[in-house]
Amino acid sequence: GGAMTLTAGKTTAAADFGGAVTIKAGEANDGSNGGTGGAMELVAGAGADVGGAVSITTGLGTAASSGTMTLATAAGGSAGESGSISLVTGNSTTAGATGDVSITTGNATGGNGGDIKLEVGDGDDGAGGAMKLTAGMSTASTSAVGGEVTITAGEATNGGTGGALSLIHI
Repeated sequence: GGAMTLTAGKTTAAADFGGAVTIKAGEANDGSNGGTGGAMELVAGAGADVGGAVSITTGLGTAASSGTMTLATAAGGSAGESGSISLVTGNSTTAGATGDVSITTGNATGGNGGDIKLEVGDGDDGAGGAMKLTAGMSTASTSAVGGEVTITAGEATNGGTGGALSLIHI
C-alpha cells in the first residue's frame, strides 16, 4: 500500500528549534453534562507473514543530550482517578512463545549508567499502592518448570566494590 510521511519543518538558524508536530484528539466538554474525550490510536498494519512494527524514538542531540520521552496519563479530575498505563504483549495463538518486555538503560562512556526506578504511589486516605513481581507458571507436563526470578546487584571490575542488595521491611 501507499506510504504516508508527516514531517515538520527544519531550521538551519543557530540555536533555533525545528518544527513541532502535535496530534490531538477532540475534547468533549459542554460544561456540566460530562462527555468522553476523543480516543487516539496508533496501530501498525497486519501482515500475512509478520505484522508491522511501531517505533517511537526521541531525537538525537549531536552536540548534547538526546530528547526525553514521557509516557504519562493525566491527573484525575475532581471526582475521578488518573488513567492507567498497560504495557502488554499479545498471547501466543498456536505454537510459540509470547513476546518479551525489556526495560533497559544504555551503557555509559565516561559517566554513570542510567537508573531504573519502579516506585509505587502513596495512599492519602487509603493504603499505599502494592508492588507485585511474579514469574510465570507452567501448565505443561509434570517435568515443566515455572519461571524464575533473579535479582542481581551490579558487578565492579578492576578492584572496585560490587553494588549492594538491600531488602528492607518497615
